Amino acid sequence: MSVISAIKSTAVSGLVKATGVAAIGASVYDSHVLAKLQANQYSQQREADRICDSFQNTMYQEKPSTVMSAIKDKIFKFQMESNFFAPFNSVAGYVKGFGSMMLNHVVPVTLGALALFGKGKAIPRTSALGLVLYGGYEVLREGFGVGRVNRLNQPYKNL
Repeated sequence: MSVISAIKSTAVSGLVKATGVAAIGASVYDSHVLAKLQANQYSQQREADRICDSFQNTMYQEKPSTVMSAIKDKIFKFQMESNFFAPFNSVAGYVKGFGSMMLNHVVPVTLGALALFGKGKAIPRTSALGLVLYGGYEVLREGFGVGRVNRLNQPYKNL
């Protein structure tokens, strides 16, 4: 094997590995950003549900009692000011959002992992080529809107 072919092989191998790292990195970053948004939304939704349930508890009594009414009001105020469950809800929302977004990115993550860790030369190179084609398809479809149905003003489109 000559020096030039060794350099070409190393350069191609480096490009294949870089393609795999870029695909996995972009997918993980995208998943992380969505997971942060999902964590905030999920936590707020769970807190709102908890407060709503707590408020409904103050509205009804099986036996009329002014003492129990005052106790229920104090419990409601305590629960309104408490945010004990917020961190747990945020973690649950983050995991849920990260997992769902990683499932959406299963193709680039799988191809990226094959490009990084595939055996031989054929599997990583084919995976890198698949990543390039998939990335081009996504840019054309999502970036430029090629092949997508225009959902705005659909009833008026054929006039």
